[in-house]
Amino acid sequence: MSFLNPLFLFGLAAAAIPVVIHLFTRRRPREVPFPSLEFLSEVNQSEIRRLRLKQWLLLLLRTLAVAAIALAMARPAVRGATGLKSGAATSVVVLVDQSGSMGAAGRAPTEGGSGSGTLEAQARRTVEDLLTTLGPADELLLVPYDRAPRPVTPRASSDLGRLRAAAQALAATALTTDHRAALEFAARALAQSHALNRELFWISDFQAAGFAGGVPAAPPGPWAQARAYLLPLAPSSGANAALTEATLAPTGNGVALAVAGASFGVTPGDLAVEVRDVASGAELARGFLNLPARGEASALLPLAGLPGQGGVVSLPDDALPLDNRRVFAAGRAGVLHVVLREDGQPSPLRLALEAGAPASGLAVETVDAAALPSRLAEADVVVLGDLERLGPAELQAVLDFHRAGGGLFVVLGPRADAAFWNSSLLREIGVGALAHGPAGAGALQAAPGAAWRLTRALAGHAVLAGFPARPGEPLSAARFQTIRAFTPAAGARVLLAFDRAHPALIEGAHALVFAAALDAQSSDFPVSGAFLPLLHQAVKVLGRGTAATSLTPGERYGAPAATGMWRIEGEDGRAVPCELVAAAGAARLVSAPIERPGLYRVIQGAAVRSTFAVNPDPRESDLAPASEAALLRAFPPGRAQVVHAGAGLARRVREARYGRELWSWFVMLALALLVAETVVARAGLAGHPTAANPGTPPRTA
Repeated sequence: MSFLNPLFLFGLAAAAIPVVIHLFTRRRPREVPFPSLEFLSEVNQSEIRRLRLKQWLLLLLRTLAVAAIALAMARPAVRGATGLKSGAATSVVVLVDQSGSMGAAGRAPTEGGSGSGTLEAQARRTVEDLLTTLGPADELLLVPYDRAPRPVTPRASSDLGRLRAAAQALAATALTTDHRAALEFAARALAQSHALNRELFWISDFQAAGFAGGVPAAPPGPWAQARAYLLPLAPSSGANAALTEATLAPTGNGVALAVAGASFGVTPGDLAVEVRDVASGAELARGFLNLPARGEASALLPLAGLPGQGGVVSLPDDALPLDNRRVFAAGRAGVLHVVLREDGQPSPLRLALEAGAPASGLAVETVDAAALPSRLAEADVVVLGDLERLGPAELQAVLDFHRAGGGLFVVLGPRADAAFWNSSLLREIGVGALAHGPAGAGALQAAPGAAWRLTRALAGHAVLAGFPARPGEPLSAARFQTIRAFTPAAGARVLLAFDRAHPALIEGAHALVFAAALDAQSSDFPVSGAFLPLLHQAVKVLGRGTAATSLTPGERYGAPAATGMWRIEGEDGRAVPCELVAAAGAARLVSAPIERPGLYRVIQGAAVRSTFAVNPDPRESDLAPASEAALLRAFPPGRAQVVHAGAGLARRVREARYGRELWSWFVMLALALLVAETVVARAGLAGHPTAANPGTPPRTA
């Protein structure tokens, strides 16, 4: 047993007070013989012995009552789980999940408290409860996390004011969850601590989607010398519906919005969807998503008009408000401006790039040699379609455009003059060289009955996102009869190949080169299902760095940009930090990580240059938690325990850290002793001789 207030043990000296009082007030009676009462002498001796026994019993009860009160004030406790270390300082690491799923409405606590609020609000209250358990020598490291841990202080701190302010500032973000990264950080922090007592408190909804591939074993750490408390927070409902996609789509009568949603345990049926213009708030469309209990559904909603900069799709509120709103960029500012330079009749390349505009996100302008230099000022990407060569003015304009950070897509077919391209543009962008010779001399023809096919040469590239083929497998069934021999440069990357000796799609610094003509004479690729999506994704990656329709929170926006005054601002007018970054002779506008979903505008000077959308990752929409059994198995046996909200966390922590306090038992013992003293003191008062009738003889048997 230990005492949390040992100074109060000096109060045990007060237990001697009843004894001292008894000794100083004790009087020895003087014996005076009285003949008439001699026959009572035997009875009086018996009564005196009974009274003496009663006095000693009262003295014992009073002494024990005073001692019990003194012990209660000293706060006795049975030794805690740390054994001999129960009186030592404690180093505490608190992991607090603040990812997007923590914005879900929370379940009411099991005991105490009125409103439940969001899961993040419950986490704040839990952290504040933990702060009340810290002693003068204890220290705490508060680590909020989402896709990465973000410790409030560099190391554990005992500054309660700062820690309390940081706890009150906790708020759910829109970022995804990475539980393993957070646990690895906690393991390192506990290993660096030299305190005898080390504790981990993990506050989260333990979203299963945050454990990639299931709950892993705890990373190496001092788990044998530490205690881990897992504090799961449960949403009010695990059923949730989410918007996962919103993209403009062309229709025969105008423009529509392709909307997709996902269901995670909701009641099957139609869910209302509303589309509005972000800038004006005007309603553009209404419809329904026929969601299953679990799975995905999509709908095509005809729009009353095309929004000027972008729109927003919304669902009715449910368990998680974060994913009930999805924005999309639109209008002139929401598309990439593509300048296509080619000779002759409209080619399959041109028709594919123009397909679905402006809903496709591309605005294509076809120019000739004379107009090319003047049209590059507003271009995001320049596409050169199997040209023999460029004129001096054209070449200089394209070189200046690329040096300024513009995206370049070059198609080199049989007409391309290898000597010209190798000595000018290909050398500038650093992708490699065509086979030497006059125009057409470098073209390779397939043998009769044979053909080349496009195979993936690289995994995980944004241009090839959505294509199921693995490296070495054909991207499509298209057959190429004519290709160009091309030698990649040392720093270039081959994304697609015709075979091991002949690359097909080569990537350089914000540039792509395709080593074959994209026409019906060279291959049947223009009529394959992969033709249009591959071209659109390639152009979008060159223009904005990603083929996705929107960014996810935490990503950076990047795009080619000329020198000048640039800024990025959100729907509320709040500016996003950004800068012009020069790399490889080109300038790009790069933003800081953008963490808030919404529609953003890129402004050059006073004009809106483009818009882009930032939307939550659909992975945060699945609120299903990992099982408590799996969480406990991740730690060594007996080193972790689950504590639910409202289960007396602060009390349980104190009992584990210092031992179980027994002061209440000693208070009850003192009260019981005082009650017993009163009963004993009053016992037998009515049946004994008094001064009023001293001669009353006692009863005899």
